[in-house]
Amino acid sequence: MKRIVLTSLIFVAITGSVVSAQQFRRSSGVVMPLRLSVRPDSRLWLEGSSNIRDWRCDATTLDASIDLDDGAAYDASDKAIERLRRVQVRVPTYALTCGRSQMDNIMYKALRVDDAPDCRQIVGHFEVVSRSDDADHSLVMQGTLRIAGRERVVRVPVEVQQQRDGSLRAQGALPILMTDYGITPPKALFGVLRTENRIVVKFDLRVDRASTIASADGER
Repeated sequence: MKRIVLTSLIFVAITGSVVSAQQFRRSSGVVMPLRLSVRPDSRLWLEGSSNIRDWRCDATTLDASIDLDDGAAYDASDKAIERLRRVQVRVPTYALTCGRSQMDNIMYKALRVDDAPDCRQIVGHFEVVSRSDDADHSLVMQGTLRIAGRERVVRVPVEVQQQRDGSLRAQGALPILMTDYGITPPKALFGVLRTENRIVVKFDLRVDRASTIASADGER
């Protein structure tokens, strides 16, 4: 009999604690961000020009995610765009390809891939700093972009669309100068081909509702 009573008391104490924790979460307004990984058809690429022709390098591998506030109730009826909080992007430098092995090698050398571990990845962390009141769902995100081991604070406009199935699509373009990251604009053919200093980093990220991989608590 004593054992039954003791077990009952323990059960009441545990369930009471759970209820109290849930009530605290609701009353305190604690937000639990949800991280969504991007779909395989998401893309990131670089566009630039030279004195001879324009060029483009595509990322064959892309590790990126989008964080939403209070993601526990995320479904197709939610206005997920209004709850978008953060975007993270990580691309191995060797995953960039420009379509020609000679240009790939020139780019890898310019990005100092073999000089230090920090040069082996392009990494971006961005948070929403402003939202438009228009129906086009444009955002401005600010954060850091690290290329060739050098990190700088940047701002990038992003267009976000929520599809009928509840998935999200985020598109943006960020013009940068290679020299801002300590990169000397590459030359080839004994200086006959000279790339321009300005390049544009573009991305098209797509996220499905079912692609949740982890809570964003404790990020970085």
